[in-house]
Amino acid sequence: MPKKLLLVAQETGGVGKSTLARGIAEAVPDAPIIEIESTQRILEYDHDKTKGPKRVSHFPVRADRASIDRTGGQAARAEFDGVINAMVSITLPTIVDVGANTAASLLGSFDDEFVAGLANTEIDLGLLVVVTSDAGALTDGAKLLARSKHWAKARFVVENKFRGNIDPTMLKRVADGAQVTTLPKWVFEPRSLSILQATGLYAIPNLKTADFQKEHGFNEARRMIGDLKGFRLAVMEAVRPAATWLAS
Repeated sequence: MPKKLLLVAQETGGVGKSTLARGIAEAVPDAPIIEIESTQRILEYDHDKTKGPKRVSHFPVRADRASIDRTGGQAARAEFDGVINAMVSITLPTIVDVGANTAASLLGSFDDEFVAGLANTEIDLGLLVVVTSDAGALTDGAKLLARSKHWAKARFVVENKFRGNIDPTMLKRVADGAQVTTLPKWVFEPRSLSILQATGLYAIPNLKTADFQKEHGFNEARRMIGDLKGFRLAVMEAVRPAATWLAS
């Protein structure tokens, strides 16, 4: 089994990054997940698990100003200790969901010693960056991709079209040689979106029209299920090259 880390990252928030991380988790169901967020959001995979190792390891790594001041800056220097120690200790292909406002700092800490340490443990690093038509997401995505060129064995970009199309010339410039796929803009029944936000992608394959028919009527329930199942497949198709690299 290859030892690989696939980082899913974007400094700008609200672009669908964690949805794509969930898509990779669906495509590679045995891959552990390292979640770097102020609060844990990926809860569904361990929701009913009472025995055995948890699939998701959560690291709330952002050092707050009070901690930095109290320690003379040491808290900021050490804030990634736990997550990096976990990364270099993997034994399976692993997904790393890097929270917004954290990606630039984390990737910036990947110095030559870190890269050499991974090489010594035969761990390969890959990076998936999600971009949208927003200028901030494009700029941040380009910076992350440029920063990763000296250590990433594979780089992927997903263009999320939910805020519109990106000019192809601009997208090519941002990707800078990374493999590009697209997540099309998706139209949901109003109630479908709340279900997606509550359950993630994990529960969708087992949902049935009958689950919602009594409350919403047969035809709306049928459309809701169609929305959710179609969206899950679209997400998994968008991340397929990255998931294939991780699992191969």
